[in-house]
Amino acid sequence: MKAYLCNGIFEEYPYYIDDANVGFFIQEIDGKNVVNKYIYPDDSIKYELDNQLVDLYDLFRDLLCKNTAQYYKEVVSLPVWVQCAGQDSDCDISADMFSDWILKADIPNLYRHLYLVDCQFLIGTVQNLLCAMEDAFINYYKTISTIELDESCKKLTDPNGTIMILSADATRVSSYIETYFTKAYSILDIMCKICYEMQYRRTEFESYEKLKSTEVLWGKRKKLQINETINTIYEKCDFISHIEAIRNEIVHNGTWERNPKIFVRLENYIEAERFMLFPDMEQGYLSTVKNRKHFFFLNVKVNDILPGIHLEFKRRLLNTLSEIKRIYFKYDEDNERHELLKR
Repeated sequence: MKAYLCNGIFEEYPYYIDDANVGFFIQEIDGKNVVNKYIYPDDSIKYELDNQLVDLYDLFRDLLCKNTAQYYKEVVSLPVWVQCAGQDSDCDISADMFSDWILKADIPNLYRHLYLVDCQFLIGTVQNLLCAMEDAFINYYKTISTIELDESCKKLTDPNGTIMILSADATRVSSYIETYFTKAYSILDIMCKICYEMQYRRTEFESYEKLKSTEVLWGKRKKLQINETINTIYEKCDFISHIEAIRNEIVHNGTWERNPKIFVRLENYIEAERFMLFPDMEQGYLSTVKNRKHFFFLNVKVNDILPGIHLEFKRRLLNTLSEIKRIYFKYDEDNERHELLKR
């Protein structure tokens, strides 16, 4: 089984890695129909996150439907377009058709169901973004370690020197990092929408309306009760500022480096390490002088810090989901459902 190591080199292992001396690794599991093709230390947190996000679907249901049994009685009779139109590519219904059917449909609590589906769509978006982050994270280590390097290139430096790869492969590896941070920031945006819908929940369903959070993005988090809660994505800290700074640089200025490079460090002409560099940061922001924001003096390697970023972001998101329950809801044991806390 292949193992993609933190140093950007891959090795073959005939067994599951259980050795602390190996450090961080991503192991690719052989075989067909493998549920978890890639494993790495502490990856179980993704299952905890998924469970918490599934619970969030139920929280919205309890928030909007006082009678759970009645909700399920109604939902089994809903036409497919209520759940899928305007959201899924396998539902070939036009915007005009959807608008017309909403006006003509005689469906109990139609507008309430439409609103609930729209709120739950936000949760599905977070799940998809997490999958995209996971894919980018794994592919960074997998791709950087499997790029073919012409042996003659190693002779361009001394036996223990370092060479640079500037190629389409380097750009592709860089794009995984760019995708990672843009998806992480998108989760910040969507989580603000979710919390906003809970905090300012809709109570009247006389028509099909826009979500109250339509214009809400990360920049409006100060309006949320959960804002600045410690150990969550809302805590004011350098870690979240790093996510913001890197994402903004990628989105607004295209990249974090003019020419993406993979560095290959040699030991006696044998590859000992492959890595990319992370830009210098100061107190959560890119080190900047006027127009120059891409300094690499500190020699911080993406390989070394990305596992910590990946785990920390997921831990904060997991804590955020727990805090949402604590801040916005109370559990009614008699009726086995959550009720919105009145504040």
